[in-house]
Amino acid sequence: MRSRVVGLVAAGVAAAGGALLLWGGTAGLPLPAPSAILPGGRPDVTLLGVRVVEDRAGERLWEAAADRATIFEGEGRTLLTREVQPVRITLYSDGRTLESVADRAVIRVDRREVVLEGGITARSDQGITLRTERLTWLADRRSLETDAPVTITRAGLTVEGEGMQADVTLERLKLKVHRGSRVTGRTKGRS
Repeated sequence: MRSRVVGLVAAGVAAAGGALLLWGGTAGLPLPAPSAILPGGRPDVTLLGVRVVEDRAGERLWEAAADRATIFEGEGRTLLTREVQPVRITLYSDGRTLESVADRAVIRVDRREVVLEGGITARSDQGITLRTERLTWLADRRSLETDAPVTITRAGLTVEGEGMQADVTLERLKLKVHRGSRVTGRTKGRS
């Protein structure tokens, strides 16, 4: 019963900041020692099996699901991490979606941003795939940004670069450094 009360309190605190925390149980995951989460940082609340949603004026901006959420209320940040399953983030913009997975995500409600880190694979509803190690979603600008190396793939075309700014569809993007492009697979019209 104690974990349910802590979960409700955390959900209320997060909802006041514009995000809602939901959880689906502990799934047998142990609670970490505070020093294992962030050196020197002591979390206010740790929840297992969570779903986080941010809406603005009735419009869904993003949602995330993770094995663990560690909330640092004083810093205005929530750390989502994987134990078994990767962190799943879905971004929404103008009826379009971008589904992504990562090892962890940091939610900064005060900055209205979500930072994904580690083993990121994102796929737009138009079939464009992005791979990188760090990606920031800026909700106010509805923009994805990174300074890390990126690989973008669509219908047999692979583009590699470093640093990127893009919209949720990944159809409009700008690379800071273009490292190269290649076409893979068979071309139509050849027998």
